[in-house]
Amino acid sequence: MNPTSLRITHVVLSSTLLLSSAAVVSQLASCNTAPSVQDRVSFIKEASESKARFIRETPGLEKQLSESAGYAVFPGVGQWGVIFGGGEFGRAVVYTPAGTQEGWAAITNPSIGLQLGGQGLQMLIVFQTKAVFDEFKTNVLTGSAAGTAVGGESGTSATAAYSNGVAVYVTGQKGMMAGGMVGLQYIRYSALADAPVQ
Repeated sequence: MNPTSLRITHVVLSSTLLLSSAAVVSQLASCNTAPSVQDRVSFIKEASESKARFIRETPGLEKQLSESAGYAVFPGVGQWGVIFGGGEFGRAVVYTPAGTQEGWAAITNPSIGLQLGGQGLQMLIVFQTKAVFDEFKTNVLTGSAAGTAVGGESGTSATAAYSNGVAVYVTGQKGMMAGGMVGLQYIRYSALADAPVQ
């Protein structure tokens, strides 16, 4: 085989591997981001309650959400989770700035150094611009952002600053403090229309 044939073969194999990887990620995202059909009503209710708690305990958050490109509410990382790629994850409801559901999200390996206190956590991720939101929705978002602790013994929190185009809020499910870094590359999105119906 001559060098030209080797290069062509390498390009074909590389392209095949990339397409296969993209197909796997797409399949995992669409199959696993949404809760099971029988759990969706209760999950959406919990996400709504979690969102209300964040708004109640964070002055200015409601305005930040309405001015954002969209946001995702994880009502129970570690509670609404299944095995995905070798680890537990949490699911989220993804909202438009107007507060209507746009899709589902899931996060794997959600953090570096999150202090869970054994109770899991609630998390809210706000996307600053349409460009960042589109990266999230096409599953190419990268980087990390610090989670701003909300609630707990310290009382209310200030609005989180954007980092890499996102603002992250975290709190313990029973009011304990939580903080740490969130790896944005571990978040996956699927549209409502792509969620399994059975």
